[in-house]
Amino acid sequence: MSRRALAWVLVVASAVGAGPWARGQGAPPSPVRVAPAVLEEVAEQRLVTGQLRSLRVAEVASQEAGVVIELLIEVGQRFEAGEVLARLDDERLMLERQRTAAERAATESAIAEERAALDRWEVEVESLRAASEVGASNARERRDAEMTLAQARARLERAERDVEVYVSRLALLDRRVRDMRIVAPFAGVVTRKLTEVGEWLPEGASVCEMVATDELEVVLDVPQAYMAALAGGRLTGESFVVKLDAGGAQVAIDDVRVVPQVDERSRTFRVVARVHNDEGLLASGQSVVGWVPTGTSGAHLIVPVDAIMRSDTGSYVYVARQIGEGSPQAMPANVSVLFELPGRVVIDAGGVQAGDRVVVEGNERLYPTAPLAPTGAEGGPAPGTEGAGADEAGAAPAVEGGGR
Repeated sequence: MSRRALAWVLVVASAVGAGPWARGQGAPPSPVRVAPAVLEEVAEQRLVTGQLRSLRVAEVASQEAGVVIELLIEVGQRFEAGEVLARLDDERLMLERQRTAAERAATESAIAEERAALDRWEVEVESLRAASEVGASNARERRDAEMTLAQARARLERAERDVEVYVSRLALLDRRVRDMRIVAPFAGVVTRKLTEVGEWLPEGASVCEMVATDELEVVLDVPQAYMAALAGGRLTGESFVVKLDAGGAQVAIDDVRVVPQVDERSRTFRVVARVHNDEGLLASGQSVVGWVPTGTSGAHLIVPVDAIMRSDTGSYVYVARQIGEGSPQAMPANVSVLFELPGRVVIDAGGVQAGDRVVVEGNERLYPTAPLAPTGAEGGPAPGTEGAGADEAGAAPAVEGGGR
């Protein structure tokens, strides 16, 4: 007899000898939810490793040169896109803007003067043309007036162009003044501070490093033998399971992509997916594990992920078995997890058979041979576990509890 089997025999014997129901006192049945173990044809999976990384990492730089007069950042501080990180001294730019605004005002005044002169010479030329028709003016006088009119038009046009130049200069100065405030280019957290108040920043110098935290990428390193299986299929977030290496929490993924480039040293290629970090519990650099399809299929026994319990002797499930009369009893059965699917676990049959009712809720408080009051249709999944043992929203339930 193996050590694992012997351990279960001792546990069962202890429960039989010490349980109150064994002394005739009758323990009440424990309410539990059950679901059937099913035999299905599924694509086999392989465990691979990877890590999380930020979608965006940037050293935030200044577009203008200047002295840092205010620094609002600290390492670990979060900023939303557009929030101010630092301010540079903009006094010289403001003085330059005031001078340019005054020059524009002076040019606009000159435009009014030139327009008045133009109106005067237009009237003069018309008068000379009328006089010339009746022989009351000479040709030279008319030509001089027409030339003066053309000069007045040219001066007016130049003054109008000067105003456009000043408008452009003011727009550029306004932009430069705004750029003296260095803002966050995206929502993220400061990971490094690269300047201090009083330092001179050249144009293009960095003030800090930021990483985006709202969305991350999961990068899995997959052996090259499975390139055909993954590159040939359409991968989705439901194609495989990704979990944190520490803690075992399942990670919801989407936008799955295969990078068709094999690393020369490790002989692996990468599968990349998008991870939403709405709760802020994930961080760039965390290690993950994933179950990816290998391209082969087979008939396997499947149970909901919530049925799996773990102890020092390994993984096991509680099966609701009818032994004699009365309530069904919780009978532990050792299992080996072959691979995971979203919300479900593929197991080596062990002591479980297709159609057996495994406990998926309430199993953390059970003991061997405990009487049960199961809910869930005979031969069908318990309410809320239809299809894949998933929750009502369709998401794979997280592995929780001390034994799972």
